[in-house]
Amino acid sequence: MSVLLGARAGGWRAGDWYAARTRRASIILGGLALALALAYAIAIVASEGDPWLVLPLIALVIVLGICAHPVAGVFLVFATVILFEQFSIPFLSPITADTHIYENLSEYTPIPLRLSIVDLLLLLTLASWAARRFRAQRAVFRMGAFGWAIALYGAVFVIGMAIGALRGSWDPVAALAELRGPFYVCLCYFLAANLIRGRAQVAACVSIFVALVGVKAVEGILSYQQSLGVPYNVEAVTSHEDVVFFDAAIGLFLVAALVGVRTKLATALLFLLPLILITELFTERRVAFVALGTLALALMFLALAAMPRRGLVLGAVGALLLGGYILAFGQDSGPLGEPIRAVRSVADPSAVSVRDQLSTAWRDIEDRNIEYTMRQLPLTGVGLGQQYLFQEEPPKLWGFTYWRYTTHNAVLWLWLKAGPLGGFALWFLVARVLIVGSNLFVGLRDPWLRWMATLPVLLVLVQLVFSSVELGLTYSRTMICLGTVLGLGAVVFELGRPALASAPAPSRGGPIVARGQARNLRPYARAR
Repeated sequence: MSVLLGARAGGWRAGDWYAARTRRASIILGGLALALALAYAIAIVASEGDPWLVLPLIALVIVLGICAHPVAGVFLVFATVILFEQFSIPFLSPITADTHIYENLSEYTPIPLRLSIVDLLLLLTLASWAARRFRAQRAVFRMGAFGWAIALYGAVFVIGMAIGALRGSWDPVAALAELRGPFYVCLCYFLAANLIRGRAQVAACVSIFVALVGVKAVEGILSYQQSLGVPYNVEAVTSHEDVVFFDAAIGLFLVAALVGVRTKLATALLFLLPLILITELFTERRVAFVALGTLALALMFLALAAMPRRGLVLGAVGALLLGGYILAFGQDSGPLGEPIRAVRSVADPSAVSVRDQLSTAWRDIEDRNIEYTMRQLPLTGVGLGQQYLFQEEPPKLWGFTYWRYTTHNAVLWLWLKAGPLGGFALWFLVARVLIVGSNLFVGLRDPWLRWMATLPVLLVLVQLVFSSVELGLTYSRTMICLGTVLGLGAVVFELGRPALASAPAPSRGGPIVARGQARNLRPYARAR
């Protein structure tokens, strides 16, 4: 025994050895940093201050930061998609447009790589996380509250890819373009669910969302001012998908007021609310106001279930405000009349502008072609990389490369690509998010957790309405945002698990929440 201990003691390194090794590593790193700084100084002087020289240094800092802290990659990509437009805005030039970060490098550089900057950031984050999991033998992979629904959603696109390839005349480039959005949802969900931990990081991610939505609102107002000096009829002052973020932020404020959250973030959202509403009016997107009305109804039902008195007050105040708005601006032809025109267009399509009538007519032709395709291929759909069937030829869309592959009605697009299974996967995911989020809102007593739990519900509802008339399920921005927010929802569920598991038994005479609380929440709370 003593011999063994002596042998082990003789093999141990002294503290001075480790200190010397640390000093050597510090000297080497310091020397490399000094050499890099010197090389940059020489290059800047030689090029007379070319700003492009800073890009490699910024890229190096980003790569090192993500390698050291993979969660930084989640935050960076999330902030990027909120801030930067995916498509240019006609006749306007905001500073966040035309950055090419969503385009393949092969499209605007000599690099023959069919990956975008956003793709590379996500893959780097995935690689950094995978390396850490490989080193930590006991690391747990978290499926999260929505993991299986997300996995099913991703699986139907793999099936759709196989269907498209087996049918022949397959376009792999179009198939990859269609696959990109669903891939973003799945990857961003699992990255967020596994890398974001604790209240502080959840709050940081939501703070990024609120702050950058405020930035986009200010940018939208500035773009509206710029549009007044343009001798053309400007279609919109923001990207189409920005209204998804605006509506979700407005809904987040309503929930904060409903549950009584009094944090700095809620206060900041209160001050940003007028800017967001003004930009929402200026952008004149009908779907934005329809989605906002859907959110208001959903929040009223949630409030009636969890806090009936506040729900009744919310409904009464909403009805009064709506009535006053109709009386004041019902006949207004400017931006202030856009919400009522959006509602009126549902019953009377001729009540909208000529531009909107042409847009509606094109979508009507598209819907008839969707119906025709579903009748011809009711079980499998056409598959990814395949054009859907045209019974009636619509006018060609310029600037939209894959208009024969994807449809503005993105909800039915899944059916076109994977048959009934595709439609089921989407609605299963939507139902799972609504049920879990609603149960958390009803069952939790922590106002902050209840507030955070509603963000996935709000975003899914807005996304669903938006995707009924837009390419919402294929846009990179909205899909990355959706996947990240669903991952946040999974983290919030884990944070609320102890409270759900210890929920008191329901009382016979209690409100709706008391009668359904134990039955609905405890199975989720105990599931691992």
